[in-house]
Amino acid sequence: MKDGKNIVIVNNNQNELAFLGKITASTTHEIKNVLAIIQESSGLLEDILAMSESKDYPHKDRFIDTLNRIQAQIQRGIDITSNLNHFAHSPDNERSDIDFNDLIKNLSMLAARFARLKKVMLITELSDVPLIIETNSVQLQMNIFGAIEIILNHIQDGTIKLIPDKQDTQMILQLYYDLLTEEQFNCITTCKQWQELESRLLDLGIRILLHTKR
Repeated sequence: MKDGKNIVIVNNNQNELAFLGKITASTTHEIKNVLAIIQESSGLLEDILAMSESKDYPHKDRFIDTLNRIQAQIQRGIDITSNLNHFAHSPDNERSDIDFNDLIKNLSMLAARFARLKKVMLITELSDVPLIIETNSVQLQMNIFGAIEIILNHIQDGTIKLIPDKQDTQMILQLYYDLLTEEQFNCITTCKQWQELESRLLDLGIRILLHTKR
């Protein structure tokens, strides 16, 4: 890091991340606008059907059911793009004050698909109060996602609960997997990748804890 060339490379990487984040954030805004128009149009169709006599539409109930499913998927798309937009702003500053609650909530939604591929559900139990920490948001999310991936590599089915917390002055991320066995726990927590993640997260101000039971 003392080498001037290395410093330039790091700064360039930060600029590249900021550029990718800026473009992604702008694109997610556009996608949300598209979804909003579709949502408005489907809502209008629902209103028209609601005002029409049943005899005018032999399959009125099926139309309404289909529109309800469309509305549900639109809302899902809006939630996903909102979280992606929040994630895209992560590289805006190398270090900044963030609410650990918000970070975990957004990251769990973005990582949900990876969990579903293993038939695992990701859920969160957030603190009632803000958990403000000054850290590098990109690195923090990358390492927490890495921890989730390590766990997913050792399990199938079940639920992982992510609980951000604070004990005294230490920020903590507690992870509970409802079907975790002692063997799985030992394989995860003793592997080199997990121990390296623990160390990196501590440097970022977070202590990560995996529990066998809750």
